[in-house]
Amino acid sequence: MPKISIDEVKKLAKLSRLEFSQEELQKFTSDFEGILNYVDLINKVNTQNVDLKEKAIDAEEDLRADIITKSLSQDEIIANAPLSEDGAFVVPTTVEEGGQ
Repeated sequence: MPKISIDEVKKLAKLSRLEFSQEELQKFTSDFEGILNYVDLINKVNTQNVDLKEKAIDAEEDLRADIITKSLSQDEIIANAPLSEDGAFVVPTTVEEGGQ
């Protein structure tokens, strides 16, 4: 797997609207590299003869009962918003025109 560059980490930070020191960027670059190496290792596992219907646990046993309970009204939820308009939250734009 190709190594992730510090420029790619800077781009991810910018897209996430986060700012990091040079030291933090170096650490994240190393952390991401470790994650990508682990994913590469998982991708190398031979699953050719594994039945896709087979699972390690029976997930149906972990389901909770579907019980209807009282929930908050739209007005109660919007009352907690710093900004709202016409019954909806107002949030800052995070994606500029053109996807950049």
